[in-house]
Amino acid sequence: MTISFECRQCGKKYKVGDDKAGKKIKCKECEAVMKIPVPAGDDFLEAFDEEEEMDYSPPTRRRKKSPAKSAKSKQKKQTASKVKPGPLIAIGAVVLLLGGGGYFLLTWGAPGGKIMKRIADKADDVINSQMNGGNSQQVQASEADRMKKIGLAFHHYHDSFTRFPYADAHLTDGKPNLSWRVHLLPFLGQTELYQQFKLDEPWDSPHNKALITKMPDVYRTENTLQPGFTSVMTFSGKDTPFSGGQGLRMRSFTDGVSNVILAVKAGPDKAVPWTQPIDLPFNPGNPIIALGQATNGGFLCIMGDGALRTIPTSISPQTLSLAIQHRDGQSLPIF
Repeated sequence: MTISFECRQCGKKYKVGDDKAGKKIKCKECEAVMKIPVPAGDDFLEAFDEEEEMDYSPPTRRRKKSPAKSAKSKQKKQTASKVKPGPLIAIGAVVLLLGGGGYFLLTWGAPGGKIMKRIADKADDVINSQMNGGNSQQVQASEADRMKKIGLAFHHYHDSFTRFPYADAHLTDGKPNLSWRVHLLPFLGQTELYQQFKLDEPWDSPHNKALITKMPDVYRTENTLQPGFTSVMTFSGKDTPFSGGQGLRMRSFTDGVSNVILAVKAGPDKAVPWTQPIDLPFNPGNPIIALGQATNGGFLCIMGDGALRTIPTSISPQTLSLAIQHRDGQSLPIF
């Protein structure tokens, strides 16, 4: 028997024997990883068991080498990058003051002492502001990196099960025992942790509850202090991609995957145990209220195509509602 299928990314068509059903191959055109469909009638649970033991490594993208730079130009660039203009300006002011005859004012009498103090304080303010700004940028870059990994894991999950969470084997009577965050673990390099869970038990069973403190760093969110809690969530409910039961296929995103929010980093006040199958309730009239307190002026989110966007706190309820719904008929970009 021959199985016919095509690449979901570039549309290239393939034909293989049914003995290869359920195996992964890489597209010869776009190098996308896909799973060969299983013919109707095969046991889904057996396919799931086969995939469960696999760790997936995304293809390595090679970057073109940039033209070699001379050692002298590199040395100049490194020297320039190490010098911060703010401290130099503050120090320069002191030097000019001393060199311009201000030594008496700085060292004798109350007025001079006050001038020196103001200059020193100004230098401290410049240096501290640069240090704090650098830390803020590092935090934002780290959060963006973690969200990118989660977005890739969503797509690798879809490649394996031909749908976003949840796949059939992850539901009990149509309801999940554990959060989608748990079921993404094999696609985040956390297969060993995933195998420690009892999938047929709820998230707060004695066994599974003990694993809450083992939350991977990828789900860590800033300003969430309680161990094992995260604010990386999806919108759930009617008209959302996560409306309950079996997960959606990518082709169900008729508005275009790049126009629909897949997951979002809500405010720290909305954090929940990472294993608990609970997310943000979708309120079409005022959807932003579910996101809680904003950090860094907005909410970082993952779009259906894996791209990262920031939801501003000033976004209109109608615009955000359109971004949450995957088939509202509005296919224009909204961010």
